[in-house]
Amino acid sequence: MNDVKNKTILVVDDEPDIQLFLKTILEDAGFNVMTANNGKHALEKISECKPDLISLDLVMPKMGGVKLLAYLQKNPELANIPFIIVTAHAHDELGKEDFLKLKAGKVLVSPHAYIEKPVVPSEYLAKIKESLGLETLGYSDSNELKEKVMDKLKTANKDKLEKALNILEG
Repeated sequence: MNDVKNKTILVVDDEPDIQLFLKTILEDAGFNVMTANNGKHALEKISECKPDLISLDLVMPKMGGVKLLAYLQKNPELANIPFIIVTAHAHDELGKEDFLKLKAGKVLVSPHAYIEKPVVPSEYLAKIKESLGLETLGYSDSNELKEKVMDKLKTANKDKLEKALNILEG
C-alpha cells in the first residue's frame, strides 16, 4: 500500500473556511497539503510542486475549476494529475453549466471524481484515497466508522434496523 505521507494534495477553494476544513481533514489523515484560492494561484503552486491529486472547487474568481482543468489537460506533463471536484454548485445557476460541461466532455469519468458540499470528512477521504489507489477498505479509526454508520442511520428502514440490532445482540 502506498503511504499517504508521501502524497501531496492541492486544495483549491476560494472560501477560506472550506479551504481550511479540507486541508485539516487531509493533514489529519497524514497527507501533505498545499492550498490555493483560485485557478491561477493553483497553477503557481503546481509549477512549484506537482501534486499527486487536486481537490478543486468549480466556482472561483480569476480562474474557475473548469478553466484550470482545461489548461491542465492541454499540458502532457499535468494532464494525468487526478482530481476531485468539490462543489456546492453542481445543480444551481452558478455552477450547473460548468458541471454539465465537465460531464459531457467526459472529464468527470466517474462519480468518484466529484463530491458535493457540505463535505462529509470520511467520504472525502475515501474518494481521495480511491483516486490515488490507496487502500480504502478498512477504517483508519473508529470515529470514521461511527460517522459512516450515523449517516446511514438517518435514512435507514426501521425493519432493517431491528434485524441488524437482533444480529448484533445475537
